[in-house]
Formats: sequence, C-alpha cells, structure tokens
Amino acid sequence: MIPDFCYSHPCLTVIAAAFLVNIPMGYIRQGHSKFSAKWFFWIHASIPLIIYLRLSLHLTPALIPVFIFFAVLGQILGSRFRSRRMTDAEWKRLHQIPDTRRKNQPKRFLPETEVMVVLMNMGGPKSNADVKDFLLKLFNDSLLIRFPLSALLQPFFSWLIVTLRWKAAAERYQLIGGGSPIFESTRNQAEALAQELRRRGREIDVIFSFNYSQPLPNETLMQVKAAGKKYLLPLSLYPHYSKATTGSNIHYLSMAARQFHPDVEFLDTPEYFLHPGYIQAFVERIQGALKPSELLDDFYLLFSAHGLPLYFLTEGDPYPFQVAQTAGCVLNKLGRTKEWSLSYQSAVGPLQWLKPSTENMIHTLAKQGIKKLLVVPISFVTDHIETLCEIDIEYRKVAEDAGITDFRMSRALECHPGFIQALADSVETALPRELSSRQEKVRPGRIDIDSAKV
Repeated sequence: MIPDFCYSHPCLTVIAAAFLVNIPMGYIRQGHSKFSAKWFFWIHASIPLIIYLRLSLHLTPALIPVFIFFAVLGQILGSRFRSRRMTDAEWKRLHQIPDTRRKNQPKRFLPETEVMVVLMNMGGPKSNADVKDFLLKLFNDSLLIRFPLSALLQPFFSWLIVTLRWKAAAERYQLIGGGSPIFESTRNQAEALAQELRRRGREIDVIFSFNYSQPLPNETLMQVKAAGKKYLLPLSLYPHYSKATTGSNIHYLSMAARQFHPDVEFLDTPEYFLHPGYIQAFVERIQGALKPSELLDDFYLLFSAHGLPLYFLTEGDPYPFQVAQTAGCVLNKLGRTKEWSLSYQSAVGPLQWLKPSTENMIHTLAKQGIKKLLVVPISFVTDHIETLCEIDIEYRKVAEDAGITDFRMSRALECHPGFIQALADSVETALPRELSSRQEKVRPGRIDIDSAKV
C-alpha cells in the first residue's frame, strides 16, 4: 500500500527510494567479488521496486534515466562507505593480491629456524589417471576462470568442459610421457634453493605448494605447523605477477592458514623478474639452443608467454608489462634490436585473451619468409605441458606446415644456477641477517652467472 504522500510527490518518492534503498545494497555488493552472481544481484536488486513505484504512481518512462542516476549514486555511496570499513584481509580475499603498499617499518631479524620458504605453483597431474581430477579443480576455480553466474553455474560448466576435454588432455600428457613433470621439477628447484641457502650459511627450510594437485595449500599449512614454523615466506614460481597465478596462490595459502595455522605470519617477498641472474639464465638457455657453428642472428626470436584473459588486464593486472620488461632485458643482454616478437599461448574458451597468439604469430612469420625460428618460453620456469607439448610438438607442426624449416625451443630455466641465485637473493632480501663484528661483511661465494652452465 503506497502512502497518500507519495501520490502528492510521485517523482520525489521514486528518486528517494532509488537513492536510499541502493545505499545498503551498494554496501553489501562491495563485499562480493566483481562479476559474481551476488555482485550482479545487489546491483540490480532495486529495479523491481523502482519499476513498481513508477507504474503505480503513473510516471512517464522519460524519467527512467533520472531514477537510474540516483540508484547508481546510492550504490556508489554505499560501496565507498564499505570500502573505508573493509579490513586488509577482506581486500585480499576480494582481489587476491598481496599488500603492495610501501612500508617504512625497519627490517626485522627473524630466527631462521622459525621460517619456512614455500615455492608456489599451480601444479599438474602426476600421471594420466590424475588428469580429470586436476582439470576439475582448475576449472572450478572462479579466481582463475570466470563463468557467467560463477557462484551458481561454475560447478556445472567445469564438469561439462572437463567431461568433453579430459580425454584429449590425457592424450596430450601422454605425448610427454604420461602426466606432468612439474612435481619433480619443482621438488628439484626447492632442493636446489635450500642447498644454495645452506652454501650461504642460511639454514632455512624450503617446501612447495600447488593449487590444483598435491601438495595442496591445506597440506602445506599443516606441514608448516607440524614443523613448528612461525613465519611463512611465499616465493612464487611465476616470476611475473598476476592475480590469476601468484595472487591466487597466496590467497589459497592464506585461507588454509586461517583454518590450520592461524598464528603463522606471512612475509613479503621481493619480485625477481628483472634479477640479473634470472635474465642471464634466459640468455644462456637461448645460446644453448644453438649448435657451435650457428649464429643467433640467423634465427628469429619469438618470446612466448602464458596467456591471460583480457579482463585481468582491464582490472590493472601488471602481468604483460612485466613479461615485456623481462624480454627487453634479455634482448639487451643479447645485443638484439630486431627480428623478435612477444606473443601469448594457452588460451581456452570464448573469452578475449591477450594477443597476438603464438600460433598466429608463427603463421605471420612464415608468410613473411622466416625460415629459422627460436621460441623462448619467457614466462615458464619448468618444462611441462605448455612447453614440451604445446610449443615443442603442436607449434612445431604448425611451423613446419607453414613452411618454417628450422623450428627450435629453448629449454625452461629449471635449476639453472642464475635462476636459483635469483630465488636465493629474494629470500635473503626478505630475511636480512644481523652480522656480528666477527662475521664477514660480505656474502658467501656467489654463483658466477656469466660463466655458469647447466
């Protein structure tokens, strides 16, 4: 029943209702992930009320833009009020990003025996029998892959996609020996990092954690707790930051920590995508793809990075810019100013992804008369399905069919000494140690990245 006052002031009534009702709705909406079902619901929840009032009060449709304006104004006011009240933990939950605000706090000297370094990656199926379960976990993750109305339909869409694709995926894994080698590769990297830290006189334990295969975040945090560690240093094996990779790794580790080890403290880790050792490792991998009598100038260089849905870029994700900076540093080290490109691979689904795609670039280069092509997997630190199968098998066939006569791929970094040095330097930057007067003022012997070969 609409009060008589509303009939006397119909336009003011609808404006006030549109504005006031949307303040709490905007407040609630701000607490949900963008584009989620709940986010969409609270944006549009007031529309039936506004329509009802307009029709009941016999207002012209010409006033609809006015009502929408005040509804949006109420949404903005409510969301801004919620933003001011949100805790840091809530922001991390919504945006899956680490705290990037610069801190002026002095460095703390923490007991090394109380710190656990955790290398982070997405993981992969150990064998073909694990492929279906791995894909289900991956496609069910709304932080990585967004479907319409994810909160309601994500399980259905993920089940449908996996049902249709898992056998083809298993065949691809079979081409590289059955399952992914990423578990062994990551374990080797963890051992190499621990060994390098010990060589520097640092007794710091190193383990690793995956999002979609064992060891999962829950298992990792239980291991951290069982070891009696009070501090967790997350170190990403995705050198270039993205909310979809490093961000989600930290997000799920944080969720597991709240459940299994709420007292553990997460430490900040410096980025290393421009570290000299990391850059030198790529340079040597590229040079290692050549035979002794060959010249790099005879090959076109195509840097191939893992793709990213375009909506991450529109939300401010720095990933493609960091990839480009790494490629630029490698080119500068090689003295290369021409005959190179950057492309993206592994796109899935109908959404727009970063372009150009690696496959399209191969076709374009072949049409331009390129005969010798060296692909550099610039965003990968291990050889797995995206390099061993997608690049070295599938793109090789694309290149040969297009007329490229010499197609090569440089090896991923794996345990290259320069890469391990970059990881170790990141740990030491995050965990400075106070030197006594009897300790040397220089760091223990370091890797010579200009001569080291793996």
